[in-house]
Amino acid sequence: MFTLNDLFDIAARMEKNGKAVYRRAMKETRDKSLLDLLQWMADEEDRHQNWFLNQKKRQASGEEDLETMIPDVIQEMMGENSLSLDEVDFSQIQTPAQMLKTFVMFENDTILFYEFLETFMDSKEAKQGLKTIISEEAAHVDKLIAMIQSYDAPD
Repeated sequence: MFTLNDLFDIAARMEKNGKAVYRRAMKETRDKSLLDLLQWMADEEDRHQNWFLNQKKRQASGEEDLETMIPDVIQEMMGENSLSLDEVDFSQIQTPAQMLKTFVMFENDTILFYEFLETFMDSKEAKQGLKTIISEEAAHVDKLIAMIQSYDAPD
């Protein structure tokens, strides 16, 4: 069984992985606006990671297992979606727009996981903090889509 702290660990790891991927992607582009976007997103992921780690510290020690079989629920909820960009083969991505579309999928998967996580949280303050992060992740998606559209726009 999983505890809420285990879910916070997963969330923190997702943010850490996202930050690393965005920083790695920065090395693959010279486009100033794309670099700025990726840096902003890496910084956001870092801040989100710290929030989840702080939530973990606030949990009471000896926390009881969640009554739900979390791995099965996550698998059912996520289906074919991925909680990590580790499996993405960036050598196969040919254009900035393709890279950004991959990031949109990851950010949407992250939002889905955080909405799931919220159902296990009791603290109103923690729920509000998570809702803020969900809103920020949605802003990432909006900015990524806008950037994709700028690449797809006819000259």
